[in-house]
Amino acid sequence: MRFFKLSLIAAASFIAVSASAQAGDCVRVSALGDGLTHDLAVVMSTHGLANIIENKGRKGSGKIQTTCAPAAFLTECRSTQLACK
Repeated sequence: MRFFKLSLIAAASFIAVSASAQAGDCVRVSALGDGLTHDLAVVMSTHGLANIIENKGRKGSGKIQTTCAPAAFLTECRSTQLACK
């Protein structure tokens, strides 16, 4: 039983080190988009995000998170995503 516990701890430590090594090569990228309508602002921010990630030579990883807020005359949206090499 003790051997099983030690093996489990060693495996968990190895997985944690592997995950942190992969996470070190990733960055969170953000883009803003403005538009007359909510839908147009979302499109501008998500497409801008895709362009930034591509120009940095990275690939998007995970779900794109978008938040929007009304501005003076336009709607402003911010999209963020994790991008890895």
